Amino acid sequence: MFNGYHILLKFFYNGYRGNDYNENDYLHHEKHNIEGDLQGVLEKIDYIADLGIDLVYLGPIFDSETTHGYDTKDYFKISENIAYKDPEKSKNLLNKVISEFHKRDIKIILDLVLNHASKNYNFENIPFDLKPKTESPQSPQEIRWQNLFLFWNVEDPDTKEFLIRVGEYWLKNFDIDGYRLDHAIGLPKDFWFDFSKRMKDIKKNVILLGEIWNDQGNDEENYNLIKDFLFYKDENVFTSLFDFSFYSKITNIINKNINLENLFLAIEQSEKLNFDEAKMTYFIENHDLPRFIDYTDNLDYFKIAMGLVFIMNGNTMLEYGNEICLRGDKNYQNFNESGRVPMIFPENWSCKEKEIYGFTKKLLNLRKDYGIMSQGNFKYIDSSNDYLIMRKNYKREYLHIYIVKKTINNNFKKFKNLIDEKIYKINDTITPGIYFSIR
Repeated sequence: MFNGYHILLKFFYNGYRGNDYNENDYLHHEKHNIEGDLQGVLEKIDYIADLGIDLVYLGPIFDSETTHGYDTKDYFKISENIAYKDPEKSKNLLNKVISEFHKRDIKIILDLVLNHASKNYNFENIPFDLKPKTESPQSPQEIRWQNLFLFWNVEDPDTKEFLIRVGEYWLKNFDIDGYRLDHAIGLPKDFWFDFSKRMKDIKKNVILLGEIWNDQGNDEENYNLIKDFLFYKDENVFTSLFDFSFYSKITNIINKNINLENLFLAIEQSEKLNFDEAKMTYFIENHDLPRFIDYTDNLDYFKIAMGLVFIMNGNTMLEYGNEICLRGDKNYQNFNESGRVPMIFPENWSCKEKEIYGFTKKLLNLRKDYGIMSQGNFKYIDSSNDYLIMRKNYKREYLHIYIVKKTINNNFKKFKNLIDEKIYKINDTITPGIYFSIR
């Protein structure tokens, strides 16, 4: 299992001004773009390592015409506005980034977009004797994107082989640990089955983290999509999938005045998706969603949601800035892209950001120090609209979890909170937040 960190390059850190574009150089430009780049990532590796992360997933690095990078123009060229004009120099920089992460025992995966590409894709630079073909958009999601993207026809043998070789190229020639696979729902399961086999032939323990999500679908639809894609022909195709259904449920439940038993039920349902061969990846923020704090403006609810992510029996993923409760731009024209704002680093932190960073780092440390944080069975104990008590057991250890939305008196048992090491006696006041106690 991993504890991951997603970097959307253009919004993270600008380490080299020589590759900056002007706004007019982009087909689609987002106003909070700060021209972040690979050099910026290199300069902030120690910041990421100090947090306690053991996997980084880099947003798209390939040639594109947008600030988000999901419109690949050339799968075999690193975008010069995150690296250099010289392709070899750009590859050397990527190798340096990979090497420095690995020196710190941090794995690195690349964002690979195989369902679609830029309408201006460079068909002149295909280093194989293959002629990939495109098709018309196949879903309502794709229809919304058709002015920006072309869509690959993977029923065509040349196209399927071309896309698989793209994956092989970066895995063979660079010491990456795998891929985050964008909009994997857009390609059929038999494609991913063959893609997975070919990647595993190159690197046995390759990480294949899939995005199976219909952004217009409901929780149950997305849950069933995950179930449908996780295994194919009795084999796990992906090593992990993002659990968008769990994200949606906990976000809604925490922010509503309803019985918190519903949180336990959401956990119970999601745990059915975790297997030895494949684990869910849990998160409360993502580059296609608003920042959690922008839904609620309640820091206690933010902490509850973060704590829930770190007790699940799968992987965790922080969006850059999630560790300091970075706020988005609620007035941005597209609310789902409102979280794409510049990262803030320690020299510019407020007291609140310092506190949340400490809280996040503590969660990461607890997950490393106590196996029960990421393993074990959940048991419901008690709940109301104001609190939920549940327990995990693993081997001979018990982790009690207290989720409190409104200040209450401790009518449970005396316990020591693992997060701040404070002891709570019977009748002591418990303020809103999440508490862990091992017995």
